[in-house]
Amino acid sequence: MDRDSIVRWMVIAGILLGGYWLFYGKKESSPGQEQLPTESYVNAPGFAPDPIDVEPGKPPPPFPPKGEICTIRGNRFEAELSSHGAGLTHFRLTDRYAKTPSADMSTTPDIERWRNLRTLFRPHPGAPPSADDQVKYDRFDWKVERLGGAGCQFTYLDDAVQIVKTVKAGERPFELTVETTLTNLADSAKKHATRVEAFAFRTNAEIKGGLGRVSPFLTNLECARGDGVKRKAKDDDVFKKAPYWFEEPLVDRYSAIANYYFAQALVPLEAAPGGGGEKPACGLLAEQWYGANQKPDDDQAGAIYHARLEYPSRTLEPHESATYRQIAFFGPKERAVLGAAAGGWSHLGDLINLGTFSPVAKVLVAIIAWIHAHLTLGNWGLAIIVLTLGLRIALFPLTWKQIQSTIAMRRLKPEIDILNAKFKDDAQAKNLAMMELWRKNKVNPLGGCLPALVQMPIWFALYATLQTAIEFFNTPFLWFRDLSAPDPYFLLPFVLGAAMIVQQRIVPMQGMDPLQQKMMLWLMPAVFTVMMLFLPAALGVYMLTNSVLGITQQLVVEKLFPSSGGPRPGGPRAGGPSAGGPSTDKGKSGTAGEKQQRSDGSNNRGEMVTSPATLRKGKARV
Repeated sequence: MDRDSIVRWMVIAGILLGGYWLFYGKKESSPGQEQLPTESYVNAPGFAPDPIDVEPGKPPPPFPPKGEICTIRGNRFEAELSSHGAGLTHFRLTDRYAKTPSADMSTTPDIERWRNLRTLFRPHPGAPPSADDQVKYDRFDWKVERLGGAGCQFTYLDDAVQIVKTVKAGERPFELTVETTLTNLADSAKKHATRVEAFAFRTNAEIKGGLGRVSPFLTNLECARGDGVKRKAKDDDVFKKAPYWFEEPLVDRYSAIANYYFAQALVPLEAAPGGGGEKPACGLLAEQWYGANQKPDDDQAGAIYHARLEYPSRTLEPHESATYRQIAFFGPKERAVLGAAAGGWSHLGDLINLGTFSPVAKVLVAIIAWIHAHLTLGNWGLAIIVLTLGLRIALFPLTWKQIQSTIAMRRLKPEIDILNAKFKDDAQAKNLAMMELWRKNKVNPLGGCLPALVQMPIWFALYATLQTAIEFFNTPFLWFRDLSAPDPYFLLPFVLGAAMIVQQRIVPMQGMDPLQQKMMLWLMPAVFTVMMLFLPAALGVYMLTNSVLGITQQLVVEKLFPSSGGPRPGGPRAGGPSAGGPSTDKGKSGTAGEKQQRSDGSNNRGEMVTSPATLRKGKARV
């Protein structure tokens, strides 16, 4: 590999590293979030508070009773709800997700205020009750009625209001339908404001990435309205100053909490085509949470993620009712499932965030899904291999441009060596001579960079696709138990490193000093080997396949265009006897002196050799 190739690959590597940092490698900022105001609620008589509801000067209250549990068995999930607040205590995924740590979507501690589908009805929770309030209390116990195994109906009743909250399993996977009706039983008009919420809790250790890999549990909060999606990370500035919440009005699609593989989304059915109801606002909050003996950045400290739909305040006349309906999606981000979720109109597919090159990534996803369905008999590992081969073939015209640039530079190597020796003490003169040499021979030394730059959006998109695709989650291939996780036996990283060393050895290292040779031969493979210890096996399968294809391509190039200069127009092919290859006629072999330098100024490989005396006299010509 000549110095110009080194420069080219250094440029490419710099752009790759910069792109990775820009799109994937941003780290969480240091903790600096202000302390949120203490949450307070008005509890109904007999409602047991949470252990975190500590009153000044008093000990923490004990854990409240779980309440009466109602179980719903739905399409690929099982849910449990409690009469103590009418929220979800557990939402367990079934089928292939059942035995994974992520099988229970209820990631928060078992605290009533953090239970998914929790509902509030007072305009200002925690404020003293007002005579205009439809609902007197923020928190209360409900009566529950089981609707077979497919639903639960919760009822709350006092002298001012009747609330009926019905939760049922949806027909589609991972969906619950939620319908809440308030009826004014008072003799005067009353006001209420309905909110339904979703929560997730992640520790700092869970969202911390490894070398070269973003944690699959890195969590975003999302509001989707119209064609746009607003995404907020844990360290967003909006969560560090009052009022702390991010609000998006008139949301007609969803409010959600999402990581790489799973999502919790609330879809307002009032905003559905023909729904006819008022559109809610979407509220997002990332709230730091840590114990008395913890610091905000401790591994076991973390954040509570809030996503809610907040409907406009409404006044009900006596005996008037108001109904609010949502679809709650809690499940894996399977593309086919998200495409049909909530009827399809809310476009939950946007929960899959593939970064800046998302349009390219979506095409790659569609291609690999087709390969999986039609060519590899449902094997995702083979689908990755076939996709890699297909991309190699599709991008070969660009690769050929790189090969042509390399061949052209090889043919000029003898003259470049002469210039390097002649102008070793005059960099400016050497650069001018080099430029003139390239101009005369119509060679662009960076000609191989442009095709690589054109391919970079595909590389980044493929990196995002293979690292975030739920299709690989918990999917075995060869000795990998899970294509979304690193190789459990660490075989793949070392095989990949060995393949890179082989690839470096078959690439000529002309014009490089021993230190440069060692760097290219050992340092780069070592770096990729260490990175692969943390990256998903799916990405490793792609990289190894690509490396093997690269080795094959290089062997073919070396066969057709040897490093001695390649075929010369009108003459025998490089590598033959006249170009420096071993002669088959022993009687024509030259003397030792002739092998070093022939009378025409070339050595036995057909390369021009100029004596030091000639260089000193400045007679070397280009």
